[in-house]
Amino acid sequence: MANRSRRVVPAGLALVLALVTAGCNANPQSSSQSGSQSTEPTTSKKTTGLESVPQGGTLHYLSRRATESFETANAQMVPTSRLRWVHRGLTSWRTLPDKDTVLVPDLATDTGKTDDGGKTWTFTLKEGLKFSDGSPITAQDVKYGIERSFAPMFQGGLGYHKTLLVGGTDYDGPYDGKELDSIEVDGDHKIVFRLKRPFGNWPWIVSMPAFAPVPAAADTKPETYGEHPVASGPYQVTSFRKGSQAVLDRNPNWKADSDQVRFAGPDKIVLDMGLNNDTIVQRLIDDKGEDQTAISNALISPSQFQRIESDPSIAGRMANSPSGYFRYLAMNVKRPGLSDVRVRQAINYAINKAEVQSVYGGPKFGGQITSTIMTPGIPGHTEYNLYDGGDTGNVDKAKELLAEAGVSDLKLTLTYPTDVSTIEEKEAQSIKNSLARVGVKVELKGLDGNTWSELVSSDDGDYDMTTNGWGADFPSGMSTIQPLFASSEIGNGGGNASKYSNPKVDAAIDAAIAEPDLDKAAQMWAAIDKQIMEDAPVVPILVQRTQALAGSKIMNYFIPAYPPFANELVVGVDR
Repeated sequence: MANRSRRVVPAGLALVLALVTAGCNANPQSSSQSGSQSTEPTTSKKTTGLESVPQGGTLHYLSRRATESFETANAQMVPTSRLRWVHRGLTSWRTLPDKDTVLVPDLATDTGKTDDGGKTWTFTLKEGLKFSDGSPITAQDVKYGIERSFAPMFQGGLGYHKTLLVGGTDYDGPYDGKELDSIEVDGDHKIVFRLKRPFGNWPWIVSMPAFAPVPAAADTKPETYGEHPVASGPYQVTSFRKGSQAVLDRNPNWKADSDQVRFAGPDKIVLDMGLNNDTIVQRLIDDKGEDQTAISNALISPSQFQRIESDPSIAGRMANSPSGYFRYLAMNVKRPGLSDVRVRQAINYAINKAEVQSVYGGPKFGGQITSTIMTPGIPGHTEYNLYDGGDTGNVDKAKELLAEAGVSDLKLTLTYPTDVSTIEEKEAQSIKNSLARVGVKVELKGLDGNTWSELVSSDDGDYDMTTNGWGADFPSGMSTIQPLFASSEIGNGGGNASKYSNPKVDAAIDAAIAEPDLDKAAQMWAAIDKQIMEDAPVVPILVQRTQALAGSKIMNYFIPAYPPFANELVVGVDR
C-alpha cells in the first residue's frame, strides 16, 4: 500500500520537520505496475574523538516540538536520536565524523542471517539483557513491540515492516489477543521474520523504532505508554509532564559492554519541550548557565547562521552536515511537452544551479550542487554528471538539444508549495529565469501544501514540473530511488512526481531490493542512479545541508554524512 508523498521542507526554515519528514516510508513492494563543495563535516572543536566521554553531569535538551514522547510504535526518528536514550533495537547505526554510517548489532548478536536469499531473517538476542525494571529482555518482548505498531491507534511511523511481513497488511495489532504469525519466537533469544518477498535491507529495517522491545505486562495503557516506557537503553524516564518536561536518569540494568552505539556520559538528561525555535537558538548563542550543557532540535535560520559564523567562539560550537537532503526538479514525463528525453536533457543543461544554491543560503549553509540522485553518505553514491553545464548551466547546449527535438516556443507550468515561506517561490522563479534563457516559457503555480501534495502524488496531476525534496529513511539507495522512480509509486499517494516508468529500471530496482549482500546492492543502486538519469526525469540541484548548535560544554557534537542530524547518543558534558 503506497503512502502519501511528503516533501522535505527546505533546510533552515522554521517549519522543517527535520526527523519527521525524512524519507516517506514508501511502499517497499515490487516496483512493477499492471559545482562541487567539500563534503567534510564541520564538527565542534570539543570533538577530540569518540572513544569515550566523561561520566557525570546533566545534559539539557531544548525541544521546539510541542511535546515529546518515547513511544516507539509510531515514531519516525532515526536510531541516533534521543528516542534511543531509552530504547534499543535489534540493530543500530554507528556514526563517526569522517566515516560512513555502519549497521551494527544492538540487542542482537549480529545483523541478521538469511539462508533463502533474504525472504526469511533470523536474529539471536544477546544473553543477560534486562529492562529497567529488572526483567529479562526476551524475543517475545521484541515481537510484542513490533506487533503494537500495527494497532490503528499507532498509525504513521516508519512502517516498512507492515507491508513486508507476511500477513502484515491484514493485521491490526495484539490488543484483541491476536499475534502476527510471520514473526516467530523460538525460546527467549531467537526471533524469525518471514517476509512476502526477498528484501536485502531487512537488517536496516529492524533498527527502526518499532523494533524496540516492549513487555506486554507493562503495556496496560497503550495511549500513554510512551510517557513512562520500560527502558532497554541506558536511561529511563523518571518524570514526564506532557508538553513541558521529561527527566531521564540512568537505567541501572543497562550494560555498557553490550552496547557499542550509546556512550551514556551524562548522569541525567532534562528535556524541555514546547520552546520557541528562535529563542532556543539565541539561548545557545548566548551560552549561559545550564545552556552551556544543552543541545537541541532547533533550526538555524540564514540570519542566525551569519551571526554564528561571524564569531569564532560560537562557530566552533556549530555542526554543519557534509551531506543532507536531495533537492530536485521533477519533470512530468507523461506531459506532451516533456515526453522527449532530449527536452528533459536540455532542461538539465539549462538550470542555473548556483542561483538556486544562493536562494537557499549559499554553499556553506544551503548545500552543495549535485548531479546525482543518491546523496553523499548513502552506500553506492558515485559522482558523475551526464549533463555538465557547470554550476550556472550551459545555454548553448540546452538550445542545441531543443533544436534537435524540433521544439520551439515551449510553454510549461511549474508548481510549488507556498505554505512554508517565500523561499520555494524564489526557487521556482530562479528555475523560470534559467529556462527563459533557452526560450522556454514557464508559468508558475503556487499551491498550499496539501493541494500541492495531492496534485503531485496523483496519477493524472495537471502539471509539467514541480520542485521537491527528499530525505532517506535509512542509508540505502532503495530509500530514495524506489519511492521516487519505481512505477508502483505513480499515483495513489506515491512519491514518483515525474510519473517516470521504465520496465528495465523497475526490474533493476526489484533485484537491488532483494539482494541480501548490501555491498553488492550498493553497486546495483549506483548503476540504477545513472540509468535513471540517462532518461532525465529530474534535474538534481542541491544536497541541502543542516546545522545544529550546542553549548560550550558539550563534547562529541557532530553531524555525519548520513543521517544529516547530530548523533545524540554519543554526546558528553565537559565537567
